[in-house]
Amino acid sequence: MMEQKKPEKNDITLSGEKLRKYFPRSYTPFQIENTIFKLLDAWQKKRQRDQSR
Repeated sequence: MMEQKKPEKNDITLSGEKLRKYFPRSYTPFQIENTIFKLLDAWQKKRQRDQSR
């Protein structure tokens, strides 16, 4: 019988302490997370545009 491999886990943990220096003190963890994902989406779209040239 073949053993099924579990999918690799790709979790990344970022230190809140390290992230805090990039955000206003008033930002909540939720706002920080949303901002990070918006920036990553914009970065990905820019990379895709640049690659299609």
